[in-house]
Amino acid sequence: MITIIHTISITHLLICFNNLPIEFLGPIPKGDCKFIYDSNSNKTGVFDTNQVFTIQHIRLAENNILFRAVEPIECTYEFYGQGEERVQIKFLDFNIPSESQNSSNCYANNSLQLLTGVRESKYEVTDMYCGRFLPKPIMSKGTKLALQFIGKYPISQYDDNGKGIYYGFKAEYRFLTNYGIVDGHQLGYDCIFTYNSTERKSGLFMSPNFPGFYPQNIICHFYFYGALEERIVIQFDFFDVEGIGSCEYLTASDYVEFSNFMSTDRKYRKFCGKREKFNIRSDDRFFRVSLYTNDRFDRSGFRAYYSFESKAKSSDNTSAQGFMISQAESSKLTVYLETNRLILFMLLCLLY
Repeated sequence: MITIIHTISITHLLICFNNLPIEFLGPIPKGDCKFIYDSNSNKTGVFDTNQVFTIQHIRLAENNILFRAVEPIECTYEFYGQGEERVQIKFLDFNIPSESQNSSNCYANNSLQLLTGVRESKYEVTDMYCGRFLPKPIMSKGTKLALQFIGKYPISQYDDNGKGIYYGFKAEYRFLTNYGIVDGHQLGYDCIFTYNSTERKSGLFMSPNFPGFYPQNIICHFYFYGALEERIVIQFDFFDVEGIGSCEYLTASDYVEFSNFMSTDRKYRKFCGKREKFNIRSDDRFFRVSLYTNDRFDRSGFRAYYSFESKAKSSDNTSAQGFMISQAESSKLTVYLETNRLILFMLLCLLY
């Protein structure tokens, strides 16, 4: 596995399979820098702007071009998965200046851009990333994903403590089939995950690609199987699913559905929008949580904790409470009878 730079007259194609040292074969015109990552070669790896800066530095040196801060750099990163795979990008380091320090407004000529294919070899920008904060994870809609970095060769900058300021980005890519969900057992390649109390009594589960945006046009089911005398408790500590109002079809909302059955449960309404922390408890040993998304908008989804709780424990608490109430009432009744008996005895004494 080596890094290949292939030169065809004016066009230059960079196919990068890993971060091994590169060999420069010629000058690279603006806009003809491209790194291609194929899952047939590696399922995971790291890529960053230093690859581009190294190539640009060599290009300037070989052509005896003096370095200029305004020298533009444009480079595309293309990822190609296979079959049921999706591409997930997680950022490890990031600093691309924005309009202001805490602004998310990006300069078009100084940003990382998410591209969507409109036709063969043609893309349009669907999102832009900049600033000093790590962007949330990105997940492809299908087997392909493309990013484009537009910036400049970095100038050495230092903070108030004399520490060098990083410029550019560093990220990890993965070709995966589990939608970024690492807990539970996946059924085939579908977004279906099971959780069984015989294996684990509690844990964490979340929507695909959390805390990044969940993919569009998917249905994800989370099935919880308790023992005979158990029920399931779900505690949501984050919930932001795109939608409004009742989350019905006419609102074009994504939504989460809860059910004590495989089919729809009329006990629960659909849940969408941004909600504070809340709990859901099953009636019996089985519970289903399902996420339905469309192609309109997306959000970060949800994160929740599940636990399998013994029914007997709840029943014992209820019985004990009832017993305590009965004892209290019995004591009151005893005092009442004793008092009445004393009054009756005194009346009898007065009569005789």
